[in-house]
Amino acid sequence: MLEILHHTLIDTLKSVPILFVVYLIIEYLEAKVNTARIFGGKLEKFGPIFGALAGCVPQCGFSAAAASLYNERILSASTLIAVFLATSDEAIPIMLANVSGWKPILLLLASKLVLAVFFGYLLKYTVFRKAKVSDSSPVKTVEVDGCGCCDHSHQGEGGKLGRICICAVKHTVQITLFIAVVMLIINLVVHWVGEDRLQTVLLTGSVLQPAITALIGLIPGCATSVLLTELFLSGSISFGSAVAGLSTGAGFGYLVLFRGCKDRREAVKIIVWTYVCATVAGIIIQLLA
Repeated sequence: MLEILHHTLIDTLKSVPILFVVYLIIEYLEAKVNTARIFGGKLEKFGPIFGALAGCVPQCGFSAAAASLYNERILSASTLIAVFLATSDEAIPIMLANVSGWKPILLLLASKLVLAVFFGYLLKYTVFRKAKVSDSSPVKTVEVDGCGCCDHSHQGEGGKLGRICICAVKHTVQITLFIAVVMLIINLVVHWVGEDRLQTVLLTGSVLQPAITALIGLIPGCATSVLLTELFLSGSISFGSAVAGLSTGAGFGYLVLFRGCKDRREAVKIIVWTYVCATVAGIIIQLLA
């Protein structure tokens, strides 16, 4: 037991410096970006492309903002799904802190970017072809305070350096605690339950594993992406399964969608298609890998 605690603590502390630097950069970018102007207005025909690119930025801030914009009918359902599919939440910072080399990270980002654009346009001209959005260009920044795992109020203060640093520290501490708890749970499960049983539960080696991880990814919150990333880094799930799980892992975007969407059936439809697309993509990658 002490060995497990020691191993978990050491691995977690190694991640702290890199996580802080990454979140400092991310907080600065979020303070400077007007999310509404990225997605809406006349650029909507390129929505899936811009949505996928924005979703590649770590954290769930863009998915939450995109959900708010969808609720205001500033962007389409297909663009929102593209954002959800491209979002990796906390996965990239964690991988940066733990993976040697850029190849796994770039491969993950490229895979999610391609599937987000592809399925975004596929759904745009099929399932959601009759959906309409507002023609007016958005002129205000959509507020997403309180919908995420950290305080984003620095956006309203002009992105002051001190506030950005405080947010970066808070986010680093919070995600470090998430990592520590998740790693401890995984290590304890492997120790008490056994690696073989854990692999059975996760359908390790099965082509259907992405369906399980995609379902896990639907759980709102930063801890979900932390769990999936740690499972991937430990070898418990495949790359295709990680892509599937992290493609549905849109952080608090689903909560924002349900909180403000006037048509709950449409919200459910969006989430279901996000799950289907992520699962299909994960299975295809699983078969090709």
